[in-house]
Amino acid sequence: MIIKILLILFLVAMIPNIFVYGYHGHHEFEEAFEHIGIPETDHKGNEQFAEGIFFSIVTVGYIITTIFVLVKPYNTISYYAILVGTVIIIIIYYASKTSGLPAPDFYDNWIIDDSTNWKDNVTKIAQQAMVIPLSMLLILRATKIKCLDRE
Repeated sequence: MIIKILLILFLVAMIPNIFVYGYHGHHEFEEAFEHIGIPETDHKGNEQFAEGIFFSIVTVGYIITTIFVLVKPYNTISYYAILVGTVIIIIIYYASKTSGLPAPDFYDNWIIDDSTNWKDNVTKIAQQAMVIPLSMLLILRATKIKCLDRE
């Protein structure tokens, strides 16, 4: 019963996370294509294009690993991939907000994004919320405590 509760809590936090990252990636691509090719806004367009690629990769990664958590629950590689990936994503987020981030933006290879909006808020809250039940699931799966997994 505890496994099912933890899995539901994980999905309640992960599903909005996936949706918002997908939306954010799509939004960045749309904005990038509006700015690329115009000399005054070309740099901004290149940065948004690079961010769109990043958000799309995060979305696909979260979808694939979440499916593996559901389909192959005792294979802990997907748990580790989500946890390590989420830590890396959070580090990238705070680095880009504070001092800038060296990234291939096809212009000056340095992204500084000092804006925040609802997408940032939803993803950071959801990431921090999903890490807790996923970590607990990982501990239970890794130690193979099957008595808690009974119906």
